[in-house]
Amino acid sequence: MKVEVASSAKEFLMNYEDIMLQQEAVSQLLLHSAYQVKDNENNKGTFGTVIAEDKIVLLFCNVLPYNLVIYRVVQEDISEAAATLADYIVEQEIKINGILGRKDVCQEFIGQYQKSKEGTFIEKLAADIMELRSLNEIKPAEGIHRLAHINEVKMITDWMIEFHMETLTSEMDYEAALVKARQCINSRDVYIFETTEQKVVTMAITTRRLQNGIAIAYVYTPEEYRGQGYAATNMYYLSKSLLAEGYQFCTLFVDKENLLSHRAYEKVGYQVLEESYEFELIS
Repeated sequence: MKVEVASSAKEFLMNYEDIMLQQEAVSQLLLHSAYQVKDNENNKGTFGTVIAEDKIVLLFCNVLPYNLVIYRVVQEDISEAAATLADYIVEQEIKINGILGRKDVCQEFIGQYQKSKEGTFIEKLAADIMELRSLNEIKPAEGIHRLAHINEVKMITDWMIEFHMETLTSEMDYEAALVKARQCINSRDVYIFETTEQKVVTMAITTRRLQNGIAIAYVYTPEEYRGQGYAATNMYYLSKSLLAEGYQFCTLFVDKENLLSHRAYEKVGYQVLEESYEFELIS
């Protein structure tokens, strides 16, 4: 079992992009990081693989300030591979801020890492990666699905902050959220649903554009409007339009404990592909 590190994100993609594209929605964070770094010489990051007898077991990247992302390629036992990667990270004195991947991979890595280096890993998010390739027909709520207007930026900012607090249990700086909301609205990425009473009741934001699909994030409905089918309706219209644009699939991360959201997305046609756990490292 050995770790091989690519000389660049470009080389990493050249060698392993085809493997990741076989499960593009599952490997999306790793793929997206490689695409971003490939075009940014100022942030090289660390991209590599764990190999056992010429069989690729794990692919990974560490691009600060983001977490170490590990993608499991095989279905067999990965305990030795995760331990090998942890030893390599420690021995090479590579700084990590946390880890993201399947729960079993994260646990094996953390257990080995803590054998030789102090640090506490705190679970920040347990999510399911969902994907939609074909749309279910539903009876949508009455109202209008549309792009958000720039004069709605304060509302979108507030909702982004509330989303962070609910799903990520973390605070988001208001000014940073305001800048992000304005950028997303101006780039035509914020989609909302407005009732017949002209009340805006839910939002969704398109984010990572992958080779064959697109990711959706910040799906948020204020508490007083939940349970009325608004999120499902917004996601239905948004997913339908994205597939019509030529994307082969839509994908999003959903909190494992948010059963209401799971049911809404499944109603539209989303299916769970894989789990994704995020652990923050407290030194």
